[in-house]
Amino acid sequence: MGAIRSGKREEWVSAAERLVCESADHVECPECKSPGLQVRDVEYGWGTRKGVERYLICSNCGAYNAVTMRHAGPLAETSLMAAE
Repeated sequence: MGAIRSGKREEWVSAAERLVCESADHVECPECKSPGLQVRDVEYGWGTRKGVERYLICSNCGAYNAVTMRHAGPLAETSLMAAE
């Protein structure tokens, strides 16, 4: 099984958003629709430039992507962006 970086950006952002409220066991891979994504969060920055890189990996098909979760202001302004 080889790892592939997925091009389904919006679906990966949606998966990252769902992981805020749901267990990784219940969030499906955007590629193969298998539940159980592996998740690793890595914090970066300081002050108002803090955020988290959320790495999502499917153990079933090997697809992966990274989503940047920036926290540069009030919670309502939090933005998510999948890596290109």
